[in-house]
Amino acid sequence: MNKMTLPDKRRVKHLTLLRQPREISGKEFNALSFDERLAMVQSLRGRRQYDLLIEAADMQQLVQRMPMQELYLLIRELGAEDVLELLALATPEQINGFIDLDCWQGDLLDPRQALHWLTLVAEAEEDQQLRVLTGIEFELLTLMFKKWMRVTRGPEDFDDEDERDEAILLNGGFVIEYSDSEVAKLLERLLGVLFRRDPVFHRRLVESIRQELDAALEEEVFRWRNGRLLDQGFPEPYAARGIYAWLDPETFSPADARKTIPFGVEEDRAAPGFVLAETLPKNLLAEVLAGGLSDETAWELTCLLNKLLVADGIDAGDVLQVDQALRRLYATLNLALEKLCGQDVAQAAELFESSYLEILFRFGFSLLLQLQGRARALLKSSLAPYFDAPCRALLENLAQPRPECWEGILEVNRGGSRPFESLTELQSAEDWLRRLEVQRRLFEEVFPFTLPEAETFDLTGCQPDELGQISLSTFFLTALGNQLLGGEFVPEPIPAVELVTLHGLVGRDGRVDPDLRNKTVAELERQLPGGGSFADWCLAVWDEEFCNLDVDSLDPRFVGGLIVRLD
Repeated sequence: MNKMTLPDKRRVKHLTLLRQPREISGKEFNALSFDERLAMVQSLRGRRQYDLLIEAADMQQLVQRMPMQELYLLIRELGAEDVLELLALATPEQINGFIDLDCWQGDLLDPRQALHWLTLVAEAEEDQQLRVLTGIEFELLTLMFKKWMRVTRGPEDFDDEDERDEAILLNGGFVIEYSDSEVAKLLERLLGVLFRRDPVFHRRLVESIRQELDAALEEEVFRWRNGRLLDQGFPEPYAARGIYAWLDPETFSPADARKTIPFGVEEDRAAPGFVLAETLPKNLLAEVLAGGLSDETAWELTCLLNKLLVADGIDAGDVLQVDQALRRLYATLNLALEKLCGQDVAQAAELFESSYLEILFRFGFSLLLQLQGRARALLKSSLAPYFDAPCRALLENLAQPRPECWEGILEVNRGGSRPFESLTELQSAEDWLRRLEVQRRLFEEVFPFTLPEAETFDLTGCQPDELGQISLSTFFLTALGNQLLGGEFVPEPIPAVELVTLHGLVGRDGRVDPDLRNKTVAELERQLPGGGSFADWCLAVWDEEFCNLDVDSLDPRFVGGLIVRLD
């Protein structure tokens, strides 16, 4: 038997009672109340959840009380072929939900996926086959069979009475053509169960397969399918995309999100547990939810997650993708709470409980849309070809339809991306954008030169000789170098023979001359607030890649921060 741990909390209506967590036996587990055992099952995921169900004396009752989506995730994670007993115990409503989620490509039923589920049904005992087949929504079952078979004759089409009577005894008197021999074996076995055990249902089904028009039937089944999924929080795609609709953060008020109608919860349906079973929120939201979720909030979060899955075209049975979507959902809600409540846990908890979570999500996402718009503007500017790799990584991650945080702004030598998880991270991205926007104004409004077009920029005979090695700091420092040599402030390549002279003008003790640094920083700050930081950042390049080089052995190939003409 697998080890089971008694949770340290027990819910009794609206109260949370504390107790000492400890390992318990299967007998002790089955001695717990039904609600406690169901809560323990729902607190786990994957194989551990399945193993706990197997230990239960009333496994069928537990399975049938689990939310459809939670059971579907478990089946998909472990593989339906390996947990056939779960399918055999599931309610017709749950199985309808599995097919609704797994068997459609747009508005068309996928024949292969439909056949896959019929194959799984055929693996069960005959009683269970009958229960499942007669429990599937009738028009849906008709369409599933109709994808693979055609009824060519009925009992009334036989001229010979003896032949007709024999055919009726055999299979109801219908002549059926199947798409291939292997499919025929499977469907004949299922139809045989129906014919023996419920001949009235069998005749009704085969007549429906024979008479229904393909297109009209599929359209009707698709409409009913959408209605069932809507009850589970899966809207149609056009409606789901509303989750990303803009809310102006500058004018938003928490009162705009306040609930006027409670989120409806059916008392006989267990609240989903998978929203906190594996993927946990962080930061302020984690503290808000430290005491667990109310049933109402669990359902509301699940419906919000499902809306996000539909909007992003995510397979609701792909456990990894669902976890990633849930992580992004929590992160966005946390941004909203931190923006509106700071780090006040009590205020955040009250806001979370009293607000529509979708509106809070939209507010949090709109904070990201603000950054997205600024990033896209920078990527369309004349500076875009010359942003260095870290800046480009930041901008490209922000410019995505679902903006993400490039981790290099949080920690040196990090290069991945993930959802923004806190307001601090958001503010770090804003600081980077602010500096880049200052650079844009410097190059497009202040400096007396225009950046060259990337397509026509000729670096023949220069060092560096590739466009990808040149950044904005290179242009600025080259222009500054020309000015210090008595020329104009323009980024024309500096002749290699001038490098020794320039080195003497800008360097002192292996670093940029402090007077030159102070003067340059002050001048750019005077011309544009924030410009001084850009100057200081550029001069740091000279510190590392020019001033610290031995003047007697300067090699243009190893000089940084300058465009040098070699000939």
